Amino acid sequence: MGKELASQGIAQMAPHAGSVPMSEDEVGILIVSSILALVTWLVWFLGGTGIRALGRPSARGPLIHAPLLGSLALMLVLKFWASFDVRDSWKYTIFYVVLGAAWVGLARPFIVLLGLNAREDVHERRNAAAAWALAGAILALFACYAGANIGDGPGWWVVVFCALLSTAALFLLWAVFEKILRVSDAVTIDRDLASGVRLAGFLLGAGLILGRAVAGNWVSVTATIEDFVRDASPVVILLVVAMALEWMTRPSPSAPRPSVLVNGLIPATITLGGSAIFLALAGPWT
Repeated sequence: MGKELASQGIAQMAPHAGSVPMSEDEVGILIVSSILALVTWLVWFLGGTGIRALGRPSARGPLIHAPLLGSLALMLVLKFWASFDVRDSWKYTIFYVVLGAAWVGLARPFIVLLGLNAREDVHERRNAAAAWALAGAILALFACYAGANIGDGPGWWVVVFCALLSTAALFLLWAVFEKILRVSDAVTIDRDLASGVRLAGFLLGAGLILGRAVAGNWVSVTATIEDFVRDASPVVILLVVAMALEWMTRPSPSAPRPSVLVNGLIPATITLGGSAIFLALAGPWT
């Protein structure tokens, strides 16, 4: 994207170094992000049902593991592919992890608008299909944010701008997918596990492509938008493939409970494999 890849020789260094104290605006962002992350993720984990709910058997396993895996993946990205001053500073690593946790946490209302609700579908109704779909959405959001951290840039606002591009595109794709095929009905009403797995695979695959599309060194807003449109275009192919697979494998009157392996894992693997091929063809980040 407009954050041109470092291999192209364009490197704009961020204004802070590992030994330099955080600026006032960064401290303020860290405080606000910490509060938002704490509140949104407590609601996510507990579902408004209280601490005792954690000890009850339910389908919430994927809800717990997805944000933990996403955070771990984000830390690895920051350690190996973020700006040099982030890689060399534990303060800024923590800063961008907390900012990412708040970013993904704040995306929760948009997930609800697209038909999935962690509290109602998983915590209350113990719907495993919804849990897997939501887990895929969370990992996809982490992928969108993680890609925005790859490369050198002038500050945290660049990360936020790039994450906004990738995240907005993810929700737009999901909205198109939902509008045409109403996959949320199969997940929340039919409780079809295969549908939940397929949706998770599509969302994660799309998130990986969109995250890759915002990776690289910052140049300008205009160049960022132009390059994002170009580099994210393969996600449209992924959407078409996912829609075709959904049409062929979704529940029907003759097969109300499709095979999780044949109708869920295999289609999800196809979409994730497609995104992996794109990432391989796109080449290294640095």
